[in-house]
Amino acid sequence: MPPILLLKTKSTPTDPYDTLLSQSHTPIFIPVLQHSPVNADIVRSYILNDEISPFSTPHDAGADGVKADAKSRKFAGMVITSQRAVESLSSIMDDIKAKNTQIITSLLKNTLIYVVGPATKSSLELLGFSPSNILGWESGTGAVLSDFIISHYPSNSLRGDLLFLTGETHSTILPTRVPEKLKDLELEVNIEEVVVYKTSVVESFEHDLSAVLDGLDKEGDEEGWIVFFSPTGTDAALRVLSGRDATKRSYKTCTIGPTTRDFMFQKFKKRADAMAKTPSPEGVLDAISSPTRVSGDLVV
Repeated sequence: MPPILLLKTKSTPTDPYDTLLSQSHTPIFIPVLQHSPVNADIVRSYILNDEISPFSTPHDAGADGVKADAKSRKFAGMVITSQRAVESLSSIMDDIKAKNTQIITSLLKNTLIYVVGPATKSSLELLGFSPSNILGWESGTGAVLSDFIISHYPSNSLRGDLLFLTGETHSTILPTRVPEKLKDLELEVNIEEVVVYKTSVVESFEHDLSAVLDGLDKEGDEEGWIVFFSPTGTDAALRVLSGRDATKRSYKTCTIGPTTRDFMFQKFKKRADAMAKTPSPEGVLDAISSPTRVSGDLVV
């Protein structure tokens, strides 16, 4: 079967990309990014001070429309759009749980969390968060999740800001669009962004990718695929590909979504051969099966 190089760390114990793509290709995972947690003290403080808890405007509210025990609470919920942010939160929770189990029990039971996809939802459920409180997971993109939040907030009479746990690089659509649209509905909601992990390229990535490509050259010449999951590391991968001899096995490129596709073209004038309509194994399989249909329009 033709090789498909996935520029990401393989998930454990099983990786859904491996499960699906191995039926038609030979998946090979090459880690591109390494992550390190940051700002744990900020999130830890919010949890310990019970500042993350949903509250609405109940019938027994005070004159100002807010329950007395809710006035000190800062956030009605959280926004998490990446697996790495979940991992950072998990580490913080483990640290707190060692000394204060009750706070974590309450957090898991009561916290509303808006997420962008099923993988993040599943990870949060494994941590123990209530499935009914994990919302928006069918959105797929930050823009669609924004619309979900804008609709969900007023319909559930929610009050309070949102805590957005994120990495250094992320779309600004959600933290800008949600407050603007809710303000039109006379709701003052701020989104506080806390960077909980930093990302850098694995030092040996170029060497690792070159070694894999050289090894595959010895096994045949059937055209393969390389899937890009993030703008980070794209430059290194393209350097390796551009330096290859034209007589060696060739590879088509597929991006996980429009952000990486546009970055590839804007920075390197390289047009991806395909783009996944949805950031999922199914989206990738669909893209590489019919690349001209799903490549989409470039933002230049």
